[in-house]
Amino acid sequence: MHLWSDYSCVDDLVLRAQQGDEQASEQVIALFRPLAQSVAGRFFLPCYDSEDVNQVALLGLWRAVQCFDPKRQTSFVAFARVCIRRQILSELKRAQRWNLPTFSLSDTPENQHSWLERLADPSQDLIEQLCEREASAQRQAFLDTRLSPLEAQVIALYQQKLTYRQIAERLGCSLKAVDNALARIKRKARRG
Repeated sequence: MHLWSDYSCVDDLVLRAQQGDEQASEQVIALFRPLAQSVAGRFFLPCYDSEDVNQVALLGLWRAVQCFDPKRQTSFVAFARVCIRRQILSELKRAQRWNLPTFSLSDTPENQHSWLERLADPSQDLIEQLCEREASAQRQAFLDTRLSPLEAQVIALYQQKLTYRQIAERLGCSLKAVDNALARIKRKARRG
């Protein structure tokens, strides 16, 4: 027996909930709670545990119940999924405004940077920080996998703002070798 067996369809159940029928409201929430939890399971909100994210998802489900209009010819399930997702995204944006710094104090070999270098920049929002970290990781992967040893040494010194002459002296090679290495690096970077 379905929770909503007294009603002809989900739309009717939602309309009754909109009109203040408490039993219909409880049945809608019970019926679509798994949908809300499923959508919530795909998100991570900083400073929230999974139950908090589920509660945010249920708020989105309730908003869907309040705003659903069957005349728009969309299913309640599709509309509820959009409302739940938007509610979680709104909460994520609200959490980003706090912009809490995140860092690791571990000094394991794979974490060679000091924890101060990984502090979040309070002038950027969370999305910008994540994009910057991802781009940095992609650049590092490029440097580790696509460059010859000489090219890797040249780019490391070049990033330290050394001149071509200083790089050549440190590596014991000619200015032309440094210039050619940087040209190859640029060409490889353009190719991706």
